[in-house]
Amino acid sequence: MKALSTTMIIVVTIIVILIAALVILTIFGQGVTPIATLAEAKSLCISEATSTCATTGTLPITWTAPNKNVQGELMSCQRVMGIECEMPTGCTCSMYGLSVPS
Repeated sequence: MKALSTTMIIVVTIIVILIAALVILTIFGQGVTPIATLAEAKSLCISEATSTCATTGTLPITWTAPNKNVQGELMSCQRVMGIECEMPTGCTCSMYGLSVPS
């Protein structure tokens, strides 16, 4: 009976450790989007901006954050798109040809 109790404790401990590792990987794994080429990065940035501009009328809050991995270099969508502006009021959807809700 004692062996069964010890085995259960070990199994529960392993499960808890695996769940904790999964949570940590989920939290820290989404900070940088892996992208191979500049074209893919532009496509992703346009997609993010299109949906945000259509719903809120503003660019994504992460627009100037360097969170796109373009051929090993971290770049922001602002830099990927090639138009420099200052957030939060300097960058607008219309600068990038995106429509806003009327």
